[in-house]
Amino acid sequence: MAWIALLLAAVCQTVWTYSLKYADFGALVSLRITLPILGLVLLNIVSGLANVYFLNIAFRYVPLTTAFGLWTAGTLVFIKLADVLFLKAPWSFAELFFVGLLAVAIVGLKLAAPN
Repeated sequence: MAWIALLLAAVCQTVWTYSLKYADFGALVSLRITLPILGLVLLNIVSGLANVYFLNIAFRYVPLTTAFGLWTAGTLVFIKLADVLFLKAPWSFAELFFVGLLAVAIVGLKLAAPN
């Protein structure tokens, strides 16, 4: 369950990152509130809280350094995947190689972690 919580935390962190990028907090502060502006701000808040919740669960059962490393690497992988798949960002074989190294490191950390 802790590994699933860690995966969900990385997904929530990815959603939080993109909602932070696209949310218009300036419009919210100046009270120009529309549904899209409010929706992205609420998504930012909910995904941030969910991220902390799932990360807290993972930290209870997975060694802290392993969990933090996996969460960070997983978030980076998800952000790169979202960039390429949804935002049609360019990618290179070098990037694919290094993301692959992250994936290998994630599996290695999981296998090496004490039970």
